[in-house]
Amino acid sequence: MKARTKIVFVAALAGLTGCASNVVYEGKYAQDDGWRKGTVVEIGPAKSLNRPSFYDCRTEASYKDDNELYVLVALFTNGHPHARAAKLPADAQLQVGDKVYVNFKDCNAPLPKRTS
Repeated sequence: MKARTKIVFVAALAGLTGCASNVVYEGKYAQDDGWRKGTVVEIGPAKSLNRPSFYDCRTEASYKDDNELYVLVALFTNGHPHARAAKLPADAQLQVGDKVYVNFKDCNAPLPKRTS
């Protein structure tokens, strides 16, 4: 009976340890730092983005300026679908459908394309 209890304990501990490990994409985008895999679903001025954004980096000023482009990225956090609205970096060559990494914790983080 004691052996069975030890096996269950070790299995439970191994399962918890596996869940606690940090995932790092491409060796530099850590989930613990807020990075997630995402897909570009819309690009346009702040006020023209139609989908709701759970993580929204648009400001009141951005709604008045049609020259600033924003990007809406669909992502999953803790297994739930969300979206991040962020300013499109000037040097970004992103298009709808591009696979990117997005940081839901940092509005100033870049939106690098995923290589895998």
